[in-house]
Amino acid sequence: MNPESLPKDSAGWRRFQSLLGLNLVNLWLGVVIGVSVPFLTDYLKESRWSFSEIGVATALFGAGTLLFQPLSGLFAEMIPHHRTLLALVIFIYGLGLTLLPFAGGFHPVVDALLFLAGGASAFFFTLSSTLAFSLSGHRQFARIMGQTQMSNHAGFLVSAGGTAALIHHLGLSAGFLPITLGSVLGILSIGLIRRRDMIYHQQAAGVFREDRDEIRDDRPLGRVFLDFFRTPAVRVLLLSTALFQISNAPVMPLLMLYLRFLDGGNGKLAWVVILAQATMIPVAWAAAKLSGRWGHKLVFSLAFFIMPLRSMICASTMNTGILLSTQILDGVAAGIYGVSVALIVSDLTRGRKGFNLLMGLSQIAMALGSVVGPALQGVSVGNVGFRFAFLVFAAIAALAAGIFSHFMPDPPRAIS
Repeated sequence: MNPESLPKDSAGWRRFQSLLGLNLVNLWLGVVIGVSVPFLTDYLKESRWSFSEIGVATALFGAGTLLFQPLSGLFAEMIPHHRTLLALVIFIYGLGLTLLPFAGGFHPVVDALLFLAGGASAFFFTLSSTLAFSLSGHRQFARIMGQTQMSNHAGFLVSAGGTAALIHHLGLSAGFLPITLGSVLGILSIGLIRRRDMIYHQQAAGVFREDRDEIRDDRPLGRVFLDFFRTPAVRVLLLSTALFQISNAPVMPLLMLYLRFLDGGNGKLAWVVILAQATMIPVAWAAAKLSGRWGHKLVFSLAFFIMPLRSMICASTMNTGILLSTQILDGVAAGIYGVSVALIVSDLTRGRKGFNLLMGLSQIAMALGSVVGPALQGVSVGNVGFRFAFLVFAAIAALAAGIFSHFMPDPPRAIS
């Protein structure tokens, strides 16, 4: 986002302010969620929680995310005040985690706070994508999504480095500071986004305006929901993204376990996260740029085909350097995914109601994959070992790639 390219008038600079606010929101979202769960595991362990109690607590965080995920798209579709809604869920997330140290060893309170924080986090990607869509319209959506995803991945890196430094110098409890500060700054950044710059702020009412075009969609939300499942392209999107996440979610923790098994220490583990997140930043920009040239389907297909390649490399080597380098492939695939899934959704809902609702449904598919994948990881490693487990996830990733590339129309067509 280059201010020199904007018109030198007050309207142009005000729009720059809104886009700056959107990117800052995504930066701080990356900060608050970047290391939350790994940090919480260490904090609870230091607080003398048993492994079973820690498992229940982190499972409740995931359960909150999964249970509230269906509501994220529905709320965004029904409530036009997307800025207020995003500020509210950031507040709930930040408050829930900030209060944890004060809950002491009272497990029911900690469990409840984690459940609420997980539920709030379910809204983040859907609402931030909605705001990007509202500020850009279809024509500029790829560019704006590329910017927001770059900001989000940069926030993850800031979170990882900043939290590690704070914990090293001030102790484990200091890890809550980035979450608290990031939540406050995220809410303040939303104030920079101006309502009058949001092209689609009347979407909930069925009125769409892009440049000089106006399209009305009078279908009730129930009909919109049913029409999604009658549309083959939507079914392909939901199935392939669920399989994508089943094959993707377990591989990073599985790789960390494998590296610890091979190397006997934790020295390389930080690089598993750093390499992936650092790769995602330029890839998000490139994915947005290339989508306009090559088409949204082709660019998204690259992410699908990278995943089986990554897992097959992991299955074929015990060289820790090569294993670490596969995180670059993970960064490429995830960087493309963060941009492309929203672009495909915008194609499938172009000129119609349902962008927010379909974004929520795609996140449900991802959340289901995040539950099934780790469960499959535990079964695979426990019974057949690391290398065969990587092959299992490579096969699932290949299935996802085949379904998406063969059955998704090109270009993805709006729902009729």
